Amino acid sequence: MPVVRSVSPQRPKDIVVSIDAATNDGVALAAQAARSAQADWAAAPPANRANALHAAAEAVAGAAAELADLAVREVGKPIAEARGEVARTVAILRYYAQQVFDPTGAVHEPGAGVGIAYTRRRPRGIAGLVTPWNFPFAIPLWKAAPALAFGNAVLLKPAPQATACALRLAELIGPQLPRGLFTVLPGDAETGQAVVAAADVVSFTGSTTAGAAVAAAATARGVPVQCEMGGQNPAIVLPDADVAVVARQVAYAAFGYAGQKCTATKRVIVVGDPTALTDALVAEVEKLPCGDPAEPDTVVGPVIDDAARARVLDAAVSAVSAGATSATAGRCRPATAGTRCRRWSPACPRAICCTMRRSSGRSAR
Repeated sequence: MPVVRSVSPQRPKDIVVSIDAATNDGVALAAQAARSAQADWAAAPPANRANALHAAAEAVAGAAAELADLAVREVGKPIAEARGEVARTVAILRYYAQQVFDPTGAVHEPGAGVGIAYTRRRPRGIAGLVTPWNFPFAIPLWKAAPALAFGNAVLLKPAPQATACALRLAELIGPQLPRGLFTVLPGDAETGQAVVAAADVVSFTGSTTAGAAVAAAATARGVPVQCEMGGQNPAIVLPDADVAVVARQVAYAAFGYAGQKCTATKRVIVVGDPTALTDALVAEVEKLPCGDPAEPDTVVGPVIDDAARARVLDAAVSAVSAGATSATAGRCRPATAGTRCRRWSPACPRAICCTMRRSSGRSAR
């Protein structure tokens, strides 16, 4: 049986969790239990669902410090960001606990002026959720909380690198809900495919390649599907911008959490001469604290795994080969002596500042 093994990115010898992956049969059993629980959950008074979600929020809030530490350990998220994510997760649960009382339909003026026309939204059944590692608490709950609030059951397949975080969420939230209503199914791509195949509605956040496959599989079954596969996030700097403010904000937006966010700034497009901003940005990047994500001042921690490390190096080499001029010197900082480096200083190839000639003029990025 395949095993899911999650290791700490800053200390790769630290195995955070090792657990059997959910098999196709295991997913089928979870789906059967979810479907059984969902019917009564959907029929329950809204106040019952609200109370359960409020209880879930209190359970997560009570474990906030533990969860933040777990995110630091398992996915290398800087502690300040980890604490913020846990707080946001609690807020998400509380928000949807109240939204269950919102109208579930609308009355419309009939076209012929006779009778009554109305719409009513109903739960789909089982929501199959496939989530990434970089926001191991907030993104699963962004998806699960509204699904649960409006009467659905949830099957959650987390990224393997965030398995421990998802399992701990289930331990906290599961007891507040009917048995079988919220199930975490650790595994790889095969497990994710089984979850998508079992679901009545699908929500995915992750890579473009995986998202395209999820969308195709759900569409082939006629199942509603939502896929979020990253962003380009350019920062456009106009001539009257305050260069110092822009440089400070872009440095953090691009390189905080080692740039491992779909919302990270990917490009900076400067209208006019980019020299002043390039110089200011280099200075701000080099000031970003890089180190152990458990330290309160750390902004740039480790990349998640060796595959990410390889992409960082390849991106730097490719940029220079394409004509970029490196404005900073990358430095690798191993967490411990003798370990393979995953912790780059803010002046690393991932955080490269360069100028390149574009057909439309010059830009700093």
